[in-house]
Amino acid sequence: MKHRIRRWLPACAAWCLSLALSAGLFAWMRQTLTGVRRSEAENILHFYVDNIEYKLQGKLSGADALAQTAYVMKDRGSGWFERAAEILLEREEVRYVCLIEGDTVTEALPEALYGGQAGRGLDEFSYIYTMAKVVKELVVEGPVVMEGDAGGREVFLFLQPFTEENAYLGEIVVALDRDYVLDQLGFGSLSERGYAYELWRVEPQNGGKEVITVSDDETDFSSAVKETFYLPTQWNISIQPADGWFSPGENILSGLLCLGAMALMLSLMWSLAKLRRKSMRLNKLSLTDSQTGMWNRKGFTAELESGFSKREMSVSLFLFVFEGYDQVAQLIGPEEEAAFLKSIPQKLADYIHNPFFAGRLSAGSFAAAVCEEMSDQQLEDFARGLSLELILKVRINGKKSFLTARYRTACFRPGESSAEAALGTLISAYYEQRAQESPVRRLRENCMRLIEGKSDVTFDEYSDMEMTELSKTFNQYRRQVEQLAYFDPAFHVGNRSKYLRDAGTLINYDKKRPFHLFCIDICAFSQYNEMFSAETGDAILNEVIHRLSRTFGTYLYRINGDVFLGLMLTDETEERVTQRLHDLLAAPVVAGNTSFSLQVRVAACRYPESGGSPDALLDRIQSALRHAKESGRKTVIYDLALDQAIRMESEILHRMRASVRRGELEVWYQPIMHLGSGRFTAVEALVRLPDGNGGYYSSEQVVDLAERRGMVKEFGDYVLDRAGRFMNSQGSELGLLRMCVNLSVQQLLVGNSVEQLLELIRSTGVKADQITLEITESILIQSVEFARGALEQLRQTGLHIALDDFGAGYSSLNYLFNLPVDVVKIDRSLTSQIRTNPKQNTLLRAIVKMAKINSLTVVLEGIETPEEQELIKTSGAEFVQGFCYARPMREDELVSFLKERNLEKSVGSSYNN
Repeated sequence: MKHRIRRWLPACAAWCLSLALSAGLFAWMRQTLTGVRRSEAENILHFYVDNIEYKLQGKLSGADALAQTAYVMKDRGSGWFERAAEILLEREEVRYVCLIEGDTVTEALPEALYGGQAGRGLDEFSYIYTMAKVVKELVVEGPVVMEGDAGGREVFLFLQPFTEENAYLGEIVVALDRDYVLDQLGFGSLSERGYAYELWRVEPQNGGKEVITVSDDETDFSSAVKETFYLPTQWNISIQPADGWFSPGENILSGLLCLGAMALMLSLMWSLAKLRRKSMRLNKLSLTDSQTGMWNRKGFTAELESGFSKREMSVSLFLFVFEGYDQVAQLIGPEEEAAFLKSIPQKLADYIHNPFFAGRLSAGSFAAAVCEEMSDQQLEDFARGLSLELILKVRINGKKSFLTARYRTACFRPGESSAEAALGTLISAYYEQRAQESPVRRLRENCMRLIEGKSDVTFDEYSDMEMTELSKTFNQYRRQVEQLAYFDPAFHVGNRSKYLRDAGTLINYDKKRPFHLFCIDICAFSQYNEMFSAETGDAILNEVIHRLSRTFGTYLYRINGDVFLGLMLTDETEERVTQRLHDLLAAPVVAGNTSFSLQVRVAACRYPESGGSPDALLDRIQSALRHAKESGRKTVIYDLALDQAIRMESEILHRMRASVRRGELEVWYQPIMHLGSGRFTAVEALVRLPDGNGGYYSSEQVVDLAERRGMVKEFGDYVLDRAGRFMNSQGSELGLLRMCVNLSVQQLLVGNSVEQLLELIRSTGVKADQITLEITESILIQSVEFARGALEQLRQTGLHIALDDFGAGYSSLNYLFNLPVDVVKIDRSLTSQIRTNPKQNTLLRAIVKMAKINSLTVVLEGIETPEEQELIKTSGAEFVQGFCYARPMREDELVSFLKERNLEKSVGSSYNN
């Protein structure tokens, strides 16, 4: 691609230069011809404006002669005007003649049309009449329609004042037909000469443009020549050639001339470039290898000296030698050798991403220079990887054979030595090293590295054919050992060790190259072996492996019985791949005569963000899978937020266990008020886990984690024990009749839970009827029948049962009739809307009414505002709980609070009495 760009860049530059010169020539021709035409138009317009001014201010209207007569006859009555104007009115173009003396119209002719104007003042006419009085010279106005003209014909008004010693005496007004005036102005001659024209004037009152006549309404006169004259208002005339300053024909002719000039310039440039390319090609032939197209030794050193030296940075040099190349080349023949040699430049380009060039120094030796400074280890890794890319695969006597390039590396620093000296030193170092080695020694060292667990061991081929056969035998044995060490023998898929090796190889090969790791776990897989047979389980696993191989290929690993790893080099997001995996495994799996629908969990992480080593990545993705199992999620992608969540859960779990063990877990209490008496007759026990920084973890987060990690029974028993002992020791003294404790599903539905709960309550010394156990609908839904029996057994001992969070989940009024409960605690999701939602308010009242019908006590939870407090007073509920009345508080704070508040009230109704 770069070569094509360099090849076409001069041609593009030549084309652009010729185009620019041609465009400049075209612009110059256009500008020159336009300038000549504009000068000609300006001259024509100048003389034409003089002619217009002369005609308009001359004798065209006859108003001047009549004004002189009016001055002479000003003291002789009005009969003279009709006789004098008769001559004008005989002219066909004259529409109106008027005599104004002072500020009053004396006579207006023809009498039949305009006689009624006599006696009217100037202020009753348009501003132009007054303007003539002010400027005391001829004023031309038009075209206008005369007042009283039923035909609506347009005329030009000529208003000629007559004065005495510069004092205004009156004026003569003559109206001429519009078409006559325009014809006299001679615009037709402009059109005959090929000009478009526009005559317009500036409206004195608003400054607007008033077009009088125009040759074509569609013509744009923004580039026309213009001249201004005054009558005394400002009049303007603009003209331009009708076909433009530069006509289409001239455009075409000029364009053809410029294209011809452009073609001439391009042909000249092409000839010069052709001569230059021939010269460069002849020069390059002496510097390149004819079989590969790469530089020869002379060309390589010249390019190294002149090319990379200019970059003023270190250059990594690599020498690759195919030992025994001449022997192999003779065996495989010229066609296969030519194909191998032609493939080398592309292999180098595919492998090397930095700027580089390469050369063929001799038949079986090649050199490459990479514009990148590398450490010794990086040079070694880079050369090893490139030598594997350049491997020569041949078939000799019907058997596959491989010829691997040996290598030597060096660092060339411009200025320290010449390019030829640096290359000579590299070649000498290679052969000195080669002289010190023997094939047997190399075989022994490779075997030792293999014993040490190295994964990058390669048994090379040698110029000696017997040594090559021995090396191939070692390779076969190595593959057999690796099959045993790195593959699951039952399913022929990679195992954990192979994952560690493959991931390590990818990381060592390119530490910056990202890849994705996916972990797939078949949910409850053991049931297939237990319920059916091991053969069924193996058939299911075989089908899963078959499907996953479509996505991961050889990067698929079985790391546990039903847990698989998949490694993927892709630009796709983890979300898209995980969804694709779910879709892939969604179709039923057939094992024998039975079809199974699998449920899987998928976890994902990414190198290097999630870890810098195979072990770290495996640890992260297993943590993500554990989190998926515990949270019930089908897909979990490991990221910083998940890592923090896992760490947070681990810290909370550690603090929970330590707090329960040491008796430091805090139990807080929120008072419940009896609306009738205003006394707090019950409290709800709530757990609070300190976070070690002066705050507390979220109660919901703590309880959820306890349930997921199997600690909720230990947790709940702790709270019940603390709350029961507090109620036994101080409940009566504080006026408390009930202690409410939340009951979890694990406490109610596991094993001999009823007897254990009763034994725990008895051990605190509290009476059974002083305890109310609060349960949520989620417990009931898990096993309604079992829960009903357990709750009924608890109630028979005197314990009270409360249905908590009613209205937040699967709430149904059927619970109020069919469950063994004594109290209904209505969730804030209902109570918070009673102020703004009339329907919710009505629903709340209905629930309270139905509860009372069934002899149930109602507690309204989450009352937090004074407005809600006022509304619930009329709801019919007996008890309320919320921040508006009292917040959760520590044991000592509760004692002080109840002593102060309950002593102010007389003894009232009890909670659930």
